[in-house]
Amino acid sequence: MELPKIHFSSNSNLIDSQVEISMSGLSPYDVVTLKAEMRDNFGVDWESCAVFEADTEGRVDLMTAQPISGTYSEADVNGLFWSMLPKSNVPSKKQTPLTPLEVNLILKRQEALLDVLSLKRHFVLPEVKRIPVREQGLVATLFSQPGEDSFPTIIVLGGSEGGLHEENAALLASYGFNTLALAYFGIENLPDELVNISVDYIEKAINWLGNQPNVDSKKIGMVGTSKGGELALLSASMFPDIKAVAGYAPSSVVYPGISQNNSSSSSWKYKGEELPYAKGKVPEKVGAYLGKSIQTGKPIIFRDWYFHLAEGQTNAEIAVENINGPVLLISGGDDQLWPSDIMSDRVIERLEQKNHPYYYEHITYPGAGHYFVAPGMPTTDSDKIAFASDFTMLLGGNPHANAIAHAKAWETVKAFFGKYLSGNGEE
Repeated sequence: MELPKIHFSSNSNLIDSQVEISMSGLSPYDVVTLKAEMRDNFGVDWESCAVFEADTEGRVDLMTAQPISGTYSEADVNGLFWSMLPKSNVPSKKQTPLTPLEVNLILKRQEALLDVLSLKRHFVLPEVKRIPVREQGLVATLFSQPGEDSFPTIIVLGGSEGGLHEENAALLASYGFNTLALAYFGIENLPDELVNISVDYIEKAINWLGNQPNVDSKKIGMVGTSKGGELALLSASMFPDIKAVAGYAPSSVVYPGISQNNSSSSSWKYKGEELPYAKGKVPEKVGAYLGKSIQTGKPIIFRDWYFHLAEGQTNAEIAVENINGPVLLISGGDDQLWPSDIMSDRVIERLEQKNHPYYYEHITYPGAGHYFVAPGMPTTDSDKIAFASDFTMLLGGNPHANAIAHAKAWETVKAFFGKYLSGNGEE
């Protein structure tokens, strides 16, 4: 007689891999619980669960089985990963963001333990070299392909959270690119706040990459998220060495800087000159809503504020027609931080009006919000974020819709750079 068993397979050990999860050896119509437990690399314990009824052969396939109850409700082979909820927070003495995540799958019938399976999910392939970069004022990490050949290289920019974030760059490098995770504020000797950040710094990073022996200087791309998406489009419009650019939840305009002390300056400057930024008139009712939300502790929605700030601000529009290559934009239709869906449409309109000679596309996911990361991690906190320590800022979407959008967008971005940066770029 076959004993109850969990089966797991994937097309790779990477966290974004396609997986298959099933259970066998159960009694027909047996009701069991499959639980997942994980501690992330920042000291947070996560868990998820789903209750299933076995089929007539005593099997459950998570690709098709709808949970009776649990942390997710629709048939989804990735449901146990994205629906994880934080269980406890054990502060880690040392953050290790690229350490493989160990996930335990636990199969139970009521309180009886039937099987346990441990699996490791990796952020980066072992052959990819991680090289800290602290040269020429740069704060970055280069993820480099093995060997002596030169490779297409992608600069990866984070958003308004600041600091240096390596996970997405490391994962992207596992698909045949070099990547440079580049911080631009909020760490070490860089500016503390996102105000008047020098775009010369991006130019310096591009030039530095061009001098690295394993970087193909004719195949440099850039991808950014949120404010990093704004900066990616801006940089690509200014520096022709960037040959392909992708933006997650980007902006079509230069917005004001983000600061607790200086709200009347641009986010960016170049050669010491502040770049024009959006100063549109925000209706009093929008300002009143934000003020009331802050006073009452209600979650804050900034979408309308940013929308009106950009209205009619043609001098602040990014000259995307100057980008020396293809453009891919990703947005969520329920973005509550700013209207990245509308602004991405405006980028496309400008490219059409200016007869941009390269490929360009905007893909929007109607149920998704502002938050976009590589797939495989929990998304249960992806619809909101703590803001200024005392408030919650809504990002939009919901955990399930965001998880689906993350997975689809990630595959699209990989294919985009694979075709237009690694390939010949021909349509």
